[in-house]
Amino acid sequence: MKNITVILPIHTMDEEYEIMLRNAVDSVEQFYNDVKLIIVAPKSVASAIKIETDKLEYRIIENEFDTDFCSQVNLGIENCDTEWFSILEVDDEYNKNWLRSMNTYMTENPEVDVFLSLVKDINVEGEFLSFTNEATWAYGFTEKQGFLDNEALLEYQNFQINGGLYRTSVIKENGSLKENIKLTFGYEFLLRLTHNGVKVMTMPKIGYQHLNFREDSLF
Repeated sequence: MKNITVILPIHTMDEEYEIMLRNAVDSVEQFYNDVKLIIVAPKSVASAIKIETDKLEYRIIENEFDTDFCSQVNLGIENCDTEWFSILEVDDEYNKNWLRSMNTYMTENPEVDVFLSLVKDINVEGEFLSFTNEATWAYGFTEKQGFLDNEALLEYQNFQINGGLYRTSVIKENGSLKENIKLTFGYEFLLRLTHNGVKVMTMPKIGYQHLNFREDSLF
């Protein structure tokens, strides 16, 4: 039984985005036995999306109203029927060890409701820039190494929510992304979760590659 849904929002479509979407979907397809894919897009974009796969289970959902990133992710969460979900930005990709590592830490930490992935940030040339989400493994950063708490977030804001794994029921109980926040919605999201006592842990493996400094990237 597939218990993870990957939510992939996309707001436009041209030759560049077709290539990015194909790469993003390919990175999901490697986990086809265990995950589903939901693509959320405006009607004009949804009609132009063509997915070439004979393995991956996927749906394309039209967003008729707001097409900003948060609204599209939230619509995907509303339509999520699996225990867990993850968020994939169209110009990013999962590493091949993402699912195996997530499953290991999920099994060992059943009380955790959010697992963040260690993120490798690259530029448009594919050159390495930095790592994100690694701070939780620094000695003394938080009360319990590897876990993110509210106090640490109040002092340090640089965390990436894409590529993480979220227990669907817990997120629906605590609220999804704030659509009225345009740039720091990821930080507010994590701050709200930790404030409400949701256990957030960073998986100490590089599981996600994020393209940073693209012109229209929200991150």
